[in-house]
Amino acid sequence: MGKCQIKILAKNDMGFISMPAGQNIIHVCFNNLLINFSKEDFFTFRNLVKDIFDDNKPIVFPDGKNRILLHTPYEGINFSFDQFEMLELVKTLDEAFYMEKIYSYLEN
Repeated sequence: MGKCQIKILAKNDMGFISMPAGQNIIHVCFNNLLINFSKEDFFTFRNLVKDIFDDNKPIVFPDGKNRILLHTPYEGINFSFDQFEMLELVKTLDEAFYMEKIYSYLEN
């Protein structure tokens, strides 16, 4: 069995985004989240996160901290980010998006 080569598309102190070579999968590992997407779903997720960040409508949690909610398709399952975390997520998603485009261009 051959070893699958992993390309790191983006990396920072909060996590990384990677893609196995020759596969249509992108792994997002950010803080305590680990989400696997098809490339198309990753692009959709990136746009969704950027739209939520641009709306910038944090809510106050019971602990008094402002957080931005990212809803999932499952009722009752939501992710919350403070302003810094959301900014880092957006920057990481953007970097990964552009690196994936560069890799795709170089492979074709």
